[in-house]
This record gives sequence, C-alpha cells and structure tokens, in this order.
Amino acid sequence: MPPKVFSLAVCTVFCVAQGALAQASVGAWLADPLDTESGMSASPAQAWTAPRRLPGVPKPQTLPAAEQGQVWTLPQLTAYALAHNPQTAAAWDGLRAQAAGLGIAESAWLPNLTLNTGFSRRQAVSTIGFTVPARNSANPNLTLSYTLWDFGLRAAKVDAARAQEWVAGFTQNQSIQAVAFSVAQAYYQLLGNQSLLRADEKTVAENRKNLEAAEVLHRAGQATIGALYQARAAMAQAQSTLAAQRQTVRSSEGSLASTLNLGPQTSLRIAPLKLGQKPPQLHSAAETLMQAALTANPALQQARAQVAVARANVRSAEASGLPSLGVSSSYGYAFQNGYLPGDTWTVGFTLTVPLFTGFNTHYQIRQTQALRDQAQSNLAVSRSSTEATVWQDFHNFQGAVAAYPGAQSGLENARKALEVVQAQYRVGQATIQDVLLAESTLAQARYTLIQNLVNSYVALAQLSQAVGMPLGENTP
Repeated sequence: MPPKVFSLAVCTVFCVAQGALAQASVGAWLADPLDTESGMSASPAQAWTAPRRLPGVPKPQTLPAAEQGQVWTLPQLTAYALAHNPQTAAAWDGLRAQAAGLGIAESAWLPNLTLNTGFSRRQAVSTIGFTVPARNSANPNLTLSYTLWDFGLRAAKVDAARAQEWVAGFTQNQSIQAVAFSVAQAYYQLLGNQSLLRADEKTVAENRKNLEAAEVLHRAGQATIGALYQARAAMAQAQSTLAAQRQTVRSSEGSLASTLNLGPQTSLRIAPLKLGQKPPQLHSAAETLMQAALTANPALQQARAQVAVARANVRSAEASGLPSLGVSSSYGYAFQNGYLPGDTWTVGFTLTVPLFTGFNTHYQIRQTQALRDQAQSNLAVSRSSTEATVWQDFHNFQGAVAAYPGAQSGLENARKALEVVQAQYRVGQATIQDVLLAESTLAQARYTLIQNLVNSYVALAQLSQAVGMPLGENTP
C-alpha cells in the first residue's frame, strides 16, 4: 500500500472513532442531563447508600436521677408513657394538623384581599437611530373579592373538615388506649416473670434440700446411687430453669422500658405480685359493657366520624356543580415619569355557571356516594367487631377469675403433699421419685397460680380497651 493511501486510511479510522465517541458521550448526556443516576450503586448486587445526610434518629429518653430508684406503680408508668411515648405525640400532632385544616375550610367564608405591584423600565430605539428616553413606571393594585353564594359548597367543606378533626381526635384516643394497654401488658408480663423467678428460686431451694437428704441417706446406705443421681439431675434442671428465667425477666424489663420511650437497658422497680390476693373484680354484665362500648370505644366513634366526613363530601361534590356568585373590587394607581399619576377602580359581580365539565362533577358525586356507603358499611363492621371483642374479652376475664380458686387450692395441697413426702423420704417410707414428683407438682401449681392471676389482670386490661374506658381494679 502506498504511504499516502495508508496515512489517509489511518486518519479516516481515527476520525470515525472520534466521531463515534463524541456521539456516544452526547447520547449519554442527553439520556441523563441532570446526572440523577450519580447516586446509584454500580450494579444491582451492590447496596445503595444515601448520598446526602439523613435526619438523625432520636435517642431514647433517660430517667431523671430522682426517679431511678423509685418503685413504680402501674398508674405512674402509664402517666409517664402517655407523656413521653412518641405514638401519642404523633397522634396529637395529627389532631393539630386537622384543626388547622378546619381553619383552612372556614377561611373560605372571609374575603380575599391582595396587593399586586409591578415595576418596569422601558426604552425603545428606532431603526434610524432615534432613541426614546427611558420611562419608569409603577402600578400598585389592590383587589378585594368575596363569594356571596355557592349553594352550600363552603358549608359542606367546613363540615367535612370538622368531621376530619373528629376522626383525628378519636385516632388520638385510640393511640392513648393502645399505649396504656401496651404499658399494662408489659407491666403484668414483668410482674408475672418476676413471680416465676421467685418460684424458680424456691424450686431450687427445695431441690437442694432433696439433694442433701439423698446424700445423707446414700452415705447411711439407705438410698441407692441412682436415687442420688436423680436428685442431682433434678437440681441441675432447676438451676437451668432459674438461669433462663433471669434472662426472661431482663427481657420483660426492656419491653416495659420501651413502652415508656426509655432505653431497653433501663431497670424499673415494681412492687412484687402477691399470690395470696384475689384477682380483680368486675360487677358489670357483658350486655351492659357492650352497650357502653357503643359510645366509648374510640375505634367505633372514629368510624362514626368517617361517616360524617363522607356525607359532607357528598354535599360538597353536589354543590361544586351548581352556580356561584361572587363580588370583586379593585383599585389601582399608576406612576410613570413624564406623565401625571392616574388611578383606576372597578366593582363587579361574577356569576359562574358550570355547563359541562367532561362529566367530572358527575363522577365526583358518584365516587363520594360510594365512599359514603362504604363508610356506612365500615361502621356496621366496626360495631359488630366491637361487640364481639367485648363479649370475648369479658368471658376470658371471667374464665381467669373462675379458675383462680382451684389454682390456689392446688398450690396449698401441693405444698402440703411435698412436706409429707419429704418427711416420709427421710425415714425411708418414700422414694426419691415420690419426692421429685411432689416437688414438680408444687412447681407446676405455683406456675399455674401466677399465670392465672396475671392473666386475669391482662384480660381486664383488654376488656377495658375494648369497651373504651377503665373497668374494675386494674392494679394488683
């Protein structure tokens, strides 16, 4: 190939390559001119990281020094949680927002007053080079407008906004009840686990006595090595259960602290559960409580408020398709150098008659009517669900209360039975299996009584939440 031809070919290839690269870079720029994909990960397999700093995560609160060593009661814990739990704060902020929304709707009944001012500087140059002197001008204008009649549109929007405030209010009430119940549930759970811990400590102590007795009898030749091993195995099992229960108590302490917006490592002292006391009492019938829930349950009241919102929205949609009459007035003043200032004013009425909106109003009315019917159905569902929940929680509570005497009697008899069997074992009239069985029966009786008493308080708290108001004795 001649040198000139070779040089021309190399130049052509280089120019084509440069043009292709330039075209590719221009195409890439046109695909994402604002570089919005710069923060994306390089591949689908890589995790995405935020390119900008996100708002900080709020830290849990800490107890003041004066409150760290006190013994908390359930009312004190509930009051603290309601004041510091972010769930109640969020619901209250939502209520504030809806109250402001009511103000927005009511502002439609007031006139609008606006001030517009324009400033300009103008200069023209003719094609023959003649220049017109620069001219400055200012035109302030004040406008007042007010809707005289709109066939109930504003009133319907105000009613809808007021009903939305009711919804937010009942939402706040639900949040208060939810937080109060979560505190009660965590409190009773901790109370029960602490009682189970003390029961496990008693079981370990009893098994230690059994082991000591087995060792004495074995040295005296009155018990086999197998009986000694069984006593040691029972002791090891009791110690293992005790160690696990200590961790369960710590977990329950963290759950209770979290409901108060405290760190889970916070330790809260509460009074111990008294096993000799009777469970809480309730003197109302299920039918009475179901009737009370119809006016006290916040979820049911929220459903009623939603019906009020839906009805107001129907009236608003119907009124939006009707004429409206408004009045407006304006006053303006013009300043311009080289001329005397002048003013202008206008007063007029505006009649707006929607003739055809592409069936928009028609479908808005149909949509709001369907939502109204849905809200009515949801209200019926809420009523049925509330009554069923009250009925079930009432009988769950009654079942826990009814089972308490038997559980208490079982504990007393199991304790006496263990004492008898231990005395018989020491004199050789009972085996180690009899002792371990009696001790296991006593441990199970303690567990049953503790769980039954705790269940009665939790069931009463659930019933109170379902009804929507405090019932009976909620604290042990």
